[in-house]
Amino acid sequence: MMRRHRYWAMILSVQLALLSQTFSGAADPKQVLMVAGARSHNYGAHEHFAGLRILQDAIESSSDAKVTVVRQWPTEDQLAAADTVVIYCDGGGGHIAMSHRDELRKQLERGCGLVCLHYAVEMVPGKPGDDWVDMLGGHFEVHYSVNPHWEAHFENLPDHAITQGVESFQADDEWYFHLRFKEGAKITPILAAVAPEHTMRRADGPHSGNPIVRKSVAAGELQTVAWAYDRADGGRSFGFTGGHYHWNWGNDNIRRLVTNAILWTAKADIESEGASLGKKPVGIDTLLENQDYDQPQNFNPQQVIEKFHLKAEAVENDSAKKTSAKPRKLFSSDVVNARVQGHRVDIDVELKGVRDLYLVADDGGDGFACDWADWIDPTLHGPKGDLSLVELGWKKATTGWGDVRKDANCQGQRWSVEGRSIGRHAIGTHANSVIHFQIPEGYTKLTAIGAIDDSGTNQNNGQTTSVRFQVYADAVPSAIGSVARNSSDGAQREPENAVHGISVAEGLELTLSASEPVLKSLTNLDIDTQGRVWVCDVMNYRGNNGSRPEGDRILILEDTDGDGVMDKTKTFYQGREIDSAMGICLLDGEHGREVIVTASPNVWRFVDADGDDVPEQKTAIFTGVGNPQHDHSGHSFLFGPDGKLYWNFGNTGSQVKDAEGNTVIDIHGRPVVDNGAPLFGGMPFRCDLDGSNFEVLAHNFRNNWETTIDSFGTLWQSDNDDDGNRGTRINFVMEHGNYGYRDEITGAGWQEDRMNIEDEIMHRHWHLNDPGVVPNLLQTGAGSPSGICFYEGRLLPKRYWDEIIHCDPGPNVVRAYPTVEKGAGYEATIEPILTGAEDRWFRPADVCVAPDGSLFVTDWYDPGVGGHRQGDLDRGRLFRVAPPNTKYVVPSYDYSTAAGAVEALQNPSLSVRARAWQSLHAMGSDAEEELVKLFQNSDARFRARALWLLGKIEDRGQHTVEEGLADADENVRIAAIRLAKQLTEEPSKWLGAAVNDESPAVWRELAIAIRFDKSDAMPDQWAQLATQYDGQDRWYLEALGIGSDVRPVECFDAYLKAVDGRWDTPAGRDIVWRTRAPKAAEAMVSLIADPSLPLEETDRYFRSLEFHDANVRTEALRRLIP
Repeated sequence: MMRRHRYWAMILSVQLALLSQTFSGAADPKQVLMVAGARSHNYGAHEHFAGLRILQDAIESSSDAKVTVVRQWPTEDQLAAADTVVIYCDGGGGHIAMSHRDELRKQLERGCGLVCLHYAVEMVPGKPGDDWVDMLGGHFEVHYSVNPHWEAHFENLPDHAITQGVESFQADDEWYFHLRFKEGAKITPILAAVAPEHTMRRADGPHSGNPIVRKSVAAGELQTVAWAYDRADGGRSFGFTGGHYHWNWGNDNIRRLVTNAILWTAKADIESEGASLGKKPVGIDTLLENQDYDQPQNFNPQQVIEKFHLKAEAVENDSAKKTSAKPRKLFSSDVVNARVQGHRVDIDVELKGVRDLYLVADDGGDGFACDWADWIDPTLHGPKGDLSLVELGWKKATTGWGDVRKDANCQGQRWSVEGRSIGRHAIGTHANSVIHFQIPEGYTKLTAIGAIDDSGTNQNNGQTTSVRFQVYADAVPSAIGSVARNSSDGAQREPENAVHGISVAEGLELTLSASEPVLKSLTNLDIDTQGRVWVCDVMNYRGNNGSRPEGDRILILEDTDGDGVMDKTKTFYQGREIDSAMGICLLDGEHGREVIVTASPNVWRFVDADGDDVPEQKTAIFTGVGNPQHDHSGHSFLFGPDGKLYWNFGNTGSQVKDAEGNTVIDIHGRPVVDNGAPLFGGMPFRCDLDGSNFEVLAHNFRNNWETTIDSFGTLWQSDNDDDGNRGTRINFVMEHGNYGYRDEITGAGWQEDRMNIEDEIMHRHWHLNDPGVVPNLLQTGAGSPSGICFYEGRLLPKRYWDEIIHCDPGPNVVRAYPTVEKGAGYEATIEPILTGAEDRWFRPADVCVAPDGSLFVTDWYDPGVGGHRQGDLDRGRLFRVAPPNTKYVVPSYDYSTAAGAVEALQNPSLSVRARAWQSLHAMGSDAEEELVKLFQNSDARFRARALWLLGKIEDRGQHTVEEGLADADENVRIAAIRLAKQLTEEPSKWLGAAVNDESPAVWRELAIAIRFDKSDAMPDQWAQLATQYDGQDRWYLEALGIGSDVRPVECFDAYLKAVDGRWDTPAGRDIVWRTRAPKAAEAMVSLIADPSLPLEETDRYFRSLEFHDANVRTEALRRLIP
């Protein structure tokens, strides 16, 4: 009986289908499926979703086609219904279609079209690339294709349906060319142009150049940047390499061409004049909608309009509507962070008479890094019953990162709070966020839980997550979280209101010490022994270069009455050669003062011998340091506890040359050049006061803006990510370490696909899974890190004693990073000092410790940071931070006596300690008695300061090291090891006792110290250290790697002997993974061949093999061949 029913049902369904075809009168509208990749790059670039929304409007305005836009890989049903699939995403290993190629091919075999825009045309070489050539007709192939930015002129367009209605045009974009096309296929070049010579100015690389493309460009050949492909299966494909700049979707010719192409691939009819694109022009207002990133505060729409020749449009903008409604705050929580019990707050709000409701999540005033927020079970209650806001849906929603999502967090994952999903429904977002609802009649109350999502608190130990939940009625707040509008007008910009716009941590008081019109935008500062503040006063920066024809200035600011306000100002030097100076260092001495000013490409030494604050001499110490006007080049110098100078450059520093223009060679015989042979990127340096005995201390940072050092000789830096990847970091600098910005072997960027690639971008960004990369101390999310110092004073509250103090003008903060030892490394948290909670123009650039123990902070004061812009020329600030009601009283010292100089050596200010150090060092053995007294001080930092000087008294070095190694504090013992490294070329002979120390941090330092040791004892000493590795401490593992890298064969042989060949333990496998000896490669191959080893774990070893010489790797892998 049931079979009969199914039979008649089938007949009936067939008849109904035939009838529907008979009476439909027209074909069904074409179905266009658009797939947007994850957010990428920065504001206005690779805006996949926003760009597809514009194309969606163009298609639906030009035809009856139906468009579906998705932000993840589509479902099987969505694919099956599509007449064409449009993909706009990042390519390479992160391509959204990488693991879905077979699904896509299945749809193409039935005739479905395919369109790939910009980076989506790139697949990794091999099978994925071959698949893309088959399906798309061509693809970007690394080491064959190139991706320069250039203005292409498209003069002669082919006669094709795609070009209907499109006129000749030119456009500036990242036009990829020299693509790998399918041989013998029916491919029509749609856009082609001759690439200018400057597209070949980059060095050869995966995306930048190769001999074949150079020959093609030199010959003036046309380069195809968009193409149509009539596939053998009857389907159609289209590739378009433009689309890097979102603003180009405002170009009618580009938009019409791509719209035509999408319709062509769907086999839709195209009018002879091409797609109409609708009546509404696409100008700047439309282009600003739906972007993945918040608009930068320094964004200038007029510049975009002019550069990309955009049209005006009359579009009603909700944010610009005039309304008489005033925001009415119904609820505001305290800041919810990882220290709040439950990571949540309960919300219960009366809504009687409320029509417009706004849920606001702001960043709590400390920047929006890691501020993932969930509105859990947001429910309306009233006479009509209960209604979930998730079901109601919002009218409009904005978020500071990701997307506002129903029943998911802002990245589309299951929401989670303290490790579990709570509630039935949730709205996921990210500070700063506003979600607008219109409330139906019959509801008088709102209940919800505001919670911080685990995806935020799982970063940086939860220290950077902080959200304030607010509920408003009637109108959107004038600014999220009551932050002042980013306008240059108004009283909030006046100096008298400067302090009021900044939140100050408990126990501290902020004083405006100086401001405009006395000074302008400030970068770096230092403070002399008299307590006077010296600042780099900058106007001639980048786009404003030349605005001060006389040149930028070094100013001396003095407080004569102790109130913390500078009442006396003089100019030490002004000139064009110090334009955009990024560093200043003061070295006061018995015979005058030296002032080192870093203004790339030069480092200048000014000498004021007679103390009249006018320099008699100006000479270059170093030259050729990076690019003029570039923040990533040379940075400031500082005086170390060992009597040496420390400084750094970022990843545009390129090289260091001496005063005569010769490339500097460091003490280990390496040219100081960023070229991968062997050094990459940003580097910190150490040298004598005259620039000799030059050392590269580490490498492969991006923009390590400044270095700081403590009394033990420990170096600390911050480093900025490729903006927008939430990867800003704080680093403990292990000498000779690789910090992973670029691939150590190939120099490739972090986005390049590789074995054992990291899951999270903020870790992938630094190649943290690679052997040879030192771990990060702390990742602070999004930011623009700048000045840094180490606070060893006692004036500020105790929580700041002996901690890193750091400026980040991006999130408008000055912070401390309380640090504790963990194994051979450290871990850190965040402690705020100053936050531009209300005045987002507060851009702290540098911080320095004064002789009284207070802090001074320079404020660039500008509407934005990043992009080498300076939006405001006329304002700048200098602040003092101290406990309330603390006068600025500067101590004086008698530097001519050992007792007086030793007293000064205990001051928290580096300039005071530098003068004391030089005086004591000049005294030699005459200062020994007083230094020995200091070495017996209860404060380990004072003992370390004495140790450095005692060790440099003639014939006292080894004895001092031995005394230091016997100290009760591990940090003094570490300082003794560092001292030995400076005093002898064979430190292993002095440091044998340290091998048996109880501290892994001491072992770490010993392993690093013997890196360049040529003695016979070194390998055995290293092997003993290696046997003490616990199999868990990555800091120590990397220190062992640093120690063995110069003599890997001897070290690994000694290790195998020490463990009697039994290396196959958890600890041993790590040492094998990190050590660059041929026998270590053989051991890894044996691990790979072990059938009991899970397949995914072999990735780690395969990746490590790439760091061995090719011959070693090949020979080792032969063992895998039967």
